[in-house]
Amino acid sequence: MANTDKRIVYQGENGRAVVVIPAPNYSGTMDDLLEKRVPENCRDSANVVEVDTVPSDRTFRNSWVTKSGESVSVDLDKAKDIAKDKVRQARTPKFQELDILYQRAIEENNSDKQAQIIAQKKTARDATADSKITSADSVANLKTGMEAVIKTVGDL
Repeated sequence: MANTDKRIVYQGENGRAVVVIPAPNYSGTMDDLLEKRVPENCRDSANVVEVDTVPSDRTFRNSWVTKSGESVSVDLDKAKDIAKDKVRQARTPKFQELDILYQRAIEENNSDKQAQIIAQKKTARDATADSKITSADSVANLKTGMEAVIKTVGDL
C-alpha cells in the first residue's frame, strides 16, 4: 500500500505538533502505523492527513500545533517568539562588532562616533520589539517582517 501521500500528525507532550512520515517501503496501514508510533496519551489528537496539508516551510516549525480532526497549523504567538529568537541570534555578532567599534571610538576620544554607535546598538536592542514582528497578522507577514528586521540589524 502506497502511503507517500499521507502523514500522521498529533499534538506531542511538549505542546508541539509531531509529524510521522511513513518509510517509503512501509507496507502496513496508516492506522497500524498510528498505533505503533503515536504515544497512547497523544492518540486523541492524532490524525491521518494528506501530505499537502502539512506546511512545507519549516521556519516556525516549533510553533506547529494540531488537534483532533485537523492537520498542522502555526500558532502565531509561538511563531512570534521564534522570530524574536532568530533576531536575537542574528544581532549577537553585530553587538560584538559594535562593542569593538565603540571601544575604538573611546580610545580616539571621538564622541560623535560614540553617539552613532550608541544609536546603532539601541536599534539592534529594540529589534525584537519591531512592529513588523509584534503586529504581524499572518505567518507570511511574520516571516517577511522577521527577515526585514534581521537585514536591518545586519546592515547597521
